[in-house]
Amino acid sequence: MFAVSGRFTALTDALRLRKKDSDSQSSLPQDELMEALRAATIAEFGLSEEQAATLDAELAAQAQPAPQLLPKPKQSAPVHLLFFAAIALGAALSAHLAGAHSDRALFFATFGHQPLALGTVLFGGGLLVGFGTRMAGGCTSGHGLCGVSRFQPGSLLATASFLGAGILTSLLLGALR
Repeated sequence: MFAVSGRFTALTDALRLRKKDSDSQSSLPQDELMEALRAATIAEFGLSEEQAATLDAELAAQAQPAPQLLPKPKQSAPVHLLFFAAIALGAALSAHLAGAHSDRALFFATFGHQPLALGTVLFGGGLLVGFGTRMAGGCTSGHGLCGVSRFQPGSLLATASFLGAGILTSLLLGALR
């Protein structure tokens, strides 16, 4: 999964909750967590030590590894920032190679070259994209490439909506030209 919107959420949460998480988060090692779970199970079901030892022996005989109860370590904020910097660099390089900074580009033809107007339109567009991403449960790349390839109904509907809105918007902007 691309997880661009998930990375953005993780990055903003990490920056927003940095101090709270480091102060309040206490994690047990896997062995201690399993022992605490065993003790709680014995207490809940009222097992004697003999019954618990029999149960432990039966479980050990099945020789299945214990489930991983601790979450995977999260990626750090610098890793997320590097990911977004690489996306921005790739987009800038692609735009430069395609000549997208010319006066013929539809965006500049529609909104002009005024820095305040451009900043307002781009900021507003970014807010709308972020709101839509959260509302749709993922971004266009995640739904379009990953969800559609897995035939997930929500992704099929979201992708049809994205494409329809994009086609309608390009037709409206073309008519304004």
